[in-house]
Amino acid sequence: MNFYADNVDISYGKNPIVEGLSFTIPEKKIVALIGANGSGKSTILKTMCRIMAPTSGQVILDGKSIHSQSTKELARKLAILPQNPESPEGLTVEELIAYGRSPHKSGYGRLNQKDEEVIAWALEVTAMQEFADRPLEQLSGGQRQRAWIAMCIAQDTNILFLDEPTTFLDVSYQMEVMKLLKFLNEKYQKTIVMVVHDLNQASMFADYVVAIKKGKIISEGPPEKVITAENCRKVFGVLVDIMVDRRTNKPLCIPYDNE
Repeated sequence: MNFYADNVDISYGKNPIVEGLSFTIPEKKIVALIGANGSGKSTILKTMCRIMAPTSGQVILDGKSIHSQSTKELARKLAILPQNPESPEGLTVEELIAYGRSPHKSGYGRLNQKDEEVIAWALEVTAMQEFADRPLEQLSGGQRQRAWIAMCIAQDTNILFLDEPTTFLDVSYQMEVMKLLKFLNEKYQKTIVMVVHDLNQASMFADYVVAIKKGKIISEGPPEKVITAENCRKVFGVLVDIMVDRRTNKPLCIPYDNE
């Protein structure tokens, strides 16, 4: 995989959001985009997966601009889980996951044996077998998020984008989702790129962290390089103590008020 942004500018109307972004996504790693609200994290993520188009520059995947690739071709390479995805009322978990097979089908072709096997695998990997026939609206927040992740992995791509995957989940479900993503990365070598608000979750689960402020990358690299007291002051405008978690040897971020 060769996946990078080359001198990308992104605007909303006449308002520039990101300027001169050059950024390579490390293969088979979990990448966390961090930054304050309005910093451009979600905009960058959406541009990297072609939900948005850059005003200049280009995003290159496998040697070609993503905008020169067909929708179906790109959908076989990357999947995206946006914030707060919606589905028709009454749609079951298994029916949702089946939509993930769309890039591999011609027209309105029926599910074949390969599709059924992948759907069964996605249910198993996400521990959603017992909910296969359950409508999404009858699930808890964490179960619903696992169902959407199952749909994404049924798409059978090497790259998975997630925009704030733990938003509105309580801490137990947050950990459940993050551990699932870690499992998908380690077991199936999925490249995972996600916007994360919780710095300690980014530190605990990500291999590579990108800190963004006003559309520019302030720091990038492993958590111990990026999640520092100085970077937290620059990116978020807060004072923090950084400690090392003795169980993981990853940085722990503890905000404080010096007044």
